[in-house]
Amino acid sequence: MVFVITQRQNEILNLIVDLFTQTHEPVGSKALQALIDSSSATIRNDMAKLEKLGLLEKAHTSSGRMPSPEGFKYFVQHSLNIDSIDEQDIYQVIKAFDFEAFKLEDILQKAGRILADLTGYTSVILDVEPARQKLTAFDIVQLSNHDALAVLTLDESKPATIQFAIPKNFLTRDLQILKDIVDERLLGRPVMDIHYKLRTEIPQIVQKYFSTTDNVLDLFDYIFAELFKETVFVSGKVNSLEYADVKTYQFLDDEQGVALTFRNQLGEDQMASVQVAESQEVALANVTILAHRFLIPYRGFGILSLIGPIDMDYRRSVSLINIIGRVLAMKLGDYYRYLNSNHYEVH
Repeated sequence: MVFVITQRQNEILNLIVDLFTQTHEPVGSKALQALIDSSSATIRNDMAKLEKLGLLEKAHTSSGRMPSPEGFKYFVQHSLNIDSIDEQDIYQVIKAFDFEAFKLEDILQKAGRILADLTGYTSVILDVEPARQKLTAFDIVQLSNHDALAVLTLDESKPATIQFAIPKNFLTRDLQILKDIVDERLLGRPVMDIHYKLRTEIPQIVQKYFSTTDNVLDLFDYIFAELFKETVFVSGKVNSLEYADVKTYQFLDDEQGVALTFRNQLGEDQMASVQVAESQEVALANVTILAHRFLIPYRGFGILSLIGPIDMDYRRSVSLINIIGRVLAMKLGDYYRYLNSNHYEVH
């Protein structure tokens, strides 16, 4: 729906949104009179017009007004600066990030907790999309006669270890053959290519080296299955019960479903977005979702998202997600520079 409102009516709507999201109390014309250079009667008249358009709602318990879902959408589309930062939040965020990370997941998980704790809402963080990552190293470490460890590295920096039982019909050299096949056919390939090759090329190669192929192909699937899964961090899940129903809470347990939904939230070239009760996912249909891409050095972009009520404090939430996204990128930059630097051995 297209709304046509005057500049003063837009100012009144913005003020009501700001006041209501901070106090959660209906706003009357007297509260606005000190902030707008107009008479109380003029303000009341404009509020009535905004209510008629469906941008404001009358509170049952007072004569004040509060924004409707459409009013919040209008505010987000026309008045919210999604790149804004409140300097008052910077120190608090930087201080919260002052910790030593031992792996990538520590940093992403911490960022999600900081966002959830500072807003009281629910955060979702996605690592680089699996299809965009590359297998840059592969090794097999035999632990015993019966089990071994596959060590996979993505993008030269993200390791994954998969422990597996060695098939009973394997000979001593078969683990080396398996590694050689991976090195020759899959190493340096994007995950999307690996997925395709496991279905087309690898079965033909395996037939040349193994008399029984079924268990070998099953082992390939088992080892590489983790590569195709999204890495998702959800923080403040319990907070969702304060502003949404149990469907939202239960949906957050489905990490792959969550990842798919939040990837669709942003367009291919979009760096940030705010959706007010617009998600196609039923469990998220009555909440607001803020999404923000952040740089993961050398690897690509992750997505930092916030789920909250329609009447959230938009200005502060946007500020926090922007600050955390930037500090997160800096923390990740330091982490990867440390990984790639030369270290002196300590004696």
